[in-house]
Amino acid sequence: MVATRRRRVIVLTGPIGAGKTTLGRALARTLGGCFIDGDDHALPGQPWYVSSLRTSRAIVEAAMTASTESGDVVVAYPLRCINWIYYRRRFAEAGAAMLVVNLHATFEQIVDAERGRVFDERERCRIAEMIQQGYGARAFAATTVDTGSPPFAEALAELVKAVRR
Repeated sequence: MVATRRRRVIVLTGPIGAGKTTLGRALARTLGGCFIDGDDHALPGQPWYVSSLRTSRAIVEAAMTASTESGDVVVAYPLRCINWIYYRRRFAEAGAAMLVVNLHATFEQIVDAERGRVFDERERCRIAEMIQQGYGARAFAATTVDTGSPPFAEALAELVKAVRR
């Protein structure tokens, strides 16, 4: 009998600049899995409510395709409750386990120049909105990792530990 590889989708959610893409790529490498940047599947220039379902469908399809190759797939995308409900159902139907991890950082930590990323005024406003709306503290997430104060290597180690639990 041939053992089949367990399919798991790890979704990193949080505000812009919390580290979803950077940590997601590193986590996927560490796990020997695939990485999907949810923003690559969004309709540019459209409000979220126009592209939400199309983006969600594309992310699920990409994750399921990638999981057949590697087992673990890391998705970087800020989740609303409606996305979580959709993903949970679709991934379960496809036989994949889903784990959601909050990436949390304060506004001041995210926009700190020492982090190496410059945000324009529109992005800064959106970061503040996303923090206020709880993107780094979703109740449906299994755990939360602080990405604001620890160095990158420590945040990655904590993320790996959380995912392996």
